[in-house]
Amino acid sequence: MQIKLIITTAILLGLAAPAHADLFTLGADFTISYGNSPGSGTDTVTFSPGTTQLIDGGNLALTINVVAAGGGAEWAVFTYQTVNADLPLSTSGENWSISQTGIPAAVALNFIGDYTQWQGPDGANIPQTGGIFGQTLMASPVPGLTGSGEGTLGFVSPIGGPGPLPNLGAFADPFSIVLNGLPADQVNGFTQALEFSAQNAAPEPSTWAMMLAGFAGLGLMSRRGFRRNAARAA
Repeated sequence: MQIKLIITTAILLGLAAPAHADLFTLGADFTISYGNSPGSGTDTVTFSPGTTQLIDGGNLALTINVVAAGGGAEWAVFTYQTVNADLPLSTSGENWSISQTGIPAAVALNFIGDYTQWQGPDGANIPQTGGIFGQTLMASPVPGLTGSGEGTLGFVSPIGGPGPLPNLGAFADPFSIVLNGLPADQVNGFTQALEFSAQNAAPEPSTWAMMLAGFAGLGLMSRRGFRRNAARAA
């Protein structure tokens, strides 16, 4: 009977829904810093997935998306595109940078993945052919995001929260490094996807309900077994 109880408990826990948390505070402000992208400066933006915001004096459009990943993890996807197709993201002889500072975390987060890719004047992905940031060349790991670029996956690094997260971004010195890694003469867009998971995520209410129901069933099985054994002994 004891072996059956352990197996049944393991099955119930295995079938329980994965833990999930609202990882970001929607509508909160954070800052974007940019160097020669194509201008230089810092703008305050709102963490509002699905909306497009203009930065750099209207030269650069930013769209934020949050994409669900497995196990309750989420990708925060930042897509930058120059508004004018004739205006490149930067030029080969300049340093270049874009970074997000203060991404609003709703809970304490682990940083678990990073992926970047580039776009041409029409917003289409430019397939990456060489290393730019010293990461692994790969197809996009972000659900719904097509294309190829480079990234690092499979690590777990506590990053902070709840509250603003530290600076997370990209830097190239000079921008010709980017052009050397892409089969293109002009780059107009950049996408950075950052994957996060909640630290010590608590089970969802549905998970607790399944677990409690399972334990109640196990208790009933134990009582019935005890009564049967007592009847045999009598």
